[in-house]
Amino acid sequence: MNLSQLVNRWERKTFLLILAISLILSACDIQAGTLLAPSQAVTKTPPGTVTEPSIPSNIATSVPASTDTILPPALPVLASPALVRIEFQDEKNGWGIAVNDGGHVVRSVDGGATWLNATPPGIGTIGFSATLDVLNTNTAWMLEPGADFFTGTLYRTSDGGVTWSSNPVPFGGGFLQFLDASTGRLLADRGAGAGSEAVEIFQTSDGGATWLSVFHNDPTQPGASESLPLGGIKNGMTFLDARTGWVTGSIPQDGIVYLYTTHDGGKSWLRQDLPLPAGFAAYQYLPHAPVFFGKDGFLPLVIYLPDSTGFTFYHTSDGGQTWNGDPADVTRLIKPGLPAFADAVHAWSWDGGAIFYSSQDGAQTWDSSTTSLDLTGRLAQLEFVPAPAGRFTGWALASVDDTGNSQLYRTTDGRFWTSLIP
Repeated sequence: MNLSQLVNRWERKTFLLILAISLILSACDIQAGTLLAPSQAVTKTPPGTVTEPSIPSNIATSVPASTDTILPPALPVLASPALVRIEFQDEKNGWGIAVNDGGHVVRSVDGGATWLNATPPGIGTIGFSATLDVLNTNTAWMLEPGADFFTGTLYRTSDGGVTWSSNPVPFGGGFLQFLDASTGRLLADRGAGAGSEAVEIFQTSDGGATWLSVFHNDPTQPGASESLPLGGIKNGMTFLDARTGWVTGSIPQDGIVYLYTTHDGGKSWLRQDLPLPAGFAAYQYLPHAPVFFGKDGFLPLVIYLPDSTGFTFYHTSDGGQTWNGDPADVTRLIKPGLPAFADAVHAWSWDGGAIFYSSQDGAQTWDSSTTSLDLTGRLAQLEFVPAPAGRFTGWALASVDDTGNSQLYRTTDGRFWTSLIP
């Protein structure tokens, strides 16, 4: 129920004025909170049984630009959310999933200092397995799995979480990506074991109202394909446009980077080889899902060396047709962590420990600094976005602790952090 159904026009203006003042005061209180200084060191549907929905051939890629935010959102404040997922679109606007008190979908319009309750009405429990995908400040999807985790309910909002629509879907979770308000893909887990994982890929052309299964590799089901092999555990999916995408994963084989690409919307797949320097065919690898900014893309790659583990980045400037990198170049090799990209030039990586890495040349070389914020073993997410005047704003989310609480911190440089949710 919205405010216009509860109060008349004069009362509504008064209420919104009071709410705006409350949010400003709350944000100011939190902004003045703890500042941590660094130390002094530097229907499951078989493919082909349903008429395939049309898909556009050219879709805007990477992080979509934020549209004008619907402000102020007619949503109540949720105090101390136990966040398990965040996704910021700019230095002010972000979405999240919180799991306290039955779970919530939340959003912030002040950089994470205050969180508003945007939970769909009548949803029931929202848990750790909920999936969130955000197109912009107004449009987002939340997938809540059913009891069997093979089916679920997909919720969508296009007005900043004030109202939602929902529909049942033939999957309970997975890697969800919308390229625009209509076109989406989901990579669903269909069962794993002994180093293998069956998956199914679904597509939608109507914003998630209906879904078509375009691929699966479960050999016990009719129509299975091995172009994306059963072997290997899949850890990510990225589509550049409606037809071209990648799936990454892990497999315990020397010299194999588990990277598969499609050029027909996910119906068929080919393994894409990365150039490896001499001698590196003896090592094992773990790629992360690629990140794109137009035709520029980055593929984070963990390397299991004989006496250590390294982290490097391959780059493409032609939309992923070719990838370039050099794992033997020590200037490109850093300690493994969570990577974050704000654009095609600026990147960060952190494992939650004392050393924080940043790059200003597209992950080619890295600078390290020391931070006193210790999230060792608890860092759940690292995010950075562009801010005005050439600045950048970042957030670090800690996993939920034994008391059922999580912590959220904000930074502009990776060294000094402001505590937003203690």
